[in-house]
Amino acid sequence: GWAEMVHGYQDAALATRLAIPMIYGVDAVHGHSNLFGAVIFPHNIGLGATRNAELVEEIGRVTAREMIATGIYWNYAPVLAVPRDIRWGRAYEGYSEDTELVTEFSVAMLRGLQGDDLAADDTVLGTPKHFVGDGGTAYGTSPQAGGLLDRGDALIDEATLREVHLAPYYAAIENGARSIMISYSSWQGERKHGHTYLIRDVLLDEVGFEGFIVSDWGGVDDVAPSYYDAVVQAINAGIDMNMVPYDYVRFVTTMTQAVNNGDIPMARIDEAVANILRVKFEMGLFERPYGVEDYQASVGSEEHRALAREAVSQSLVLLKNENNALP
Repeated sequence: GWAEMVHGYQDAALATRLAIPMIYGVDAVHGHSNLFGAVIFPHNIGLGATRNAELVEEIGRVTAREMIATGIYWNYAPVLAVPRDIRWGRAYEGYSEDTELVTEFSVAMLRGLQGDDLAADDTVLGTPKHFVGDGGTAYGTSPQAGGLLDRGDALIDEATLREVHLAPYYAAIENGARSIMISYSSWQGERKHGHTYLIRDVLLDEVGFEGFIVSDWGGVDDVAPSYYDAVVQAINAGIDMNMVPYDYVRFVTTMTQAVNNGDIPMARIDEAVANILRVKFEMGLFERPYGVEDYQASVGSEEHRALAREAVSQSLVLLKNENNALP
């Protein structure tokens, strides 16, 4: 069913005037978990506990194959969050609270997904996320009703932001990251999706990222009170692709209006399109726009499940109750 749906979308994309293939993305953060029968691996906090980067890299390879069986070549993973407050409801998405371990394991997962060649038929595009500091938000700063930490504000100085939270992105880019997702959260009161300094000055100019930048689910919408202003600020800040979950007509209409008004320069549109096309060419999507049907037989296979069982076994942690550490 997944392959049928995604391939149907691809048929429609290739039937357009320029026949540019579509890139379909999915959250396969610990296995291709939306697919019935796929192998589910321990979440990142468990994989971090294995202290086995080679195992994590192999999990990336297996996840890629199960994705490709459904025609999907873009994974919104790995998560580079460094959770600093364990009360965060998404702390389990981080490999560790230690920056070095997060760097080691996220690079391992990225290598597993992307292999040595993005154009190979058994690799998918990874997406380090969420740029940057999503694990460093302050308690009680969430903009969501009843929220506490999620999508909150990282009230930390720049030195801490760089040392703790930015460091894994340098390693990810050095190891072939070509797609990066922006964080819902804010830094010192300014939302990351419209943060020109962090996206353009730091990620693009300083770190040297040359892939494309994608928003999180509806993340552009909250950049400013006015939707028009939010779109203008986010696109100009460096968002190349906007993940619009519901009203895409509204987004296309608003952005077109902003371009016609001169509020978004055409040069920025050309830059965004070039960034996305460049990665599509690197992935070999123009030559290989569809999934590999032969891989469907391996989805949920005993070999893949054996790897998951090994990961579960290695992720187990024994707690010793010294100094009344446990309740």
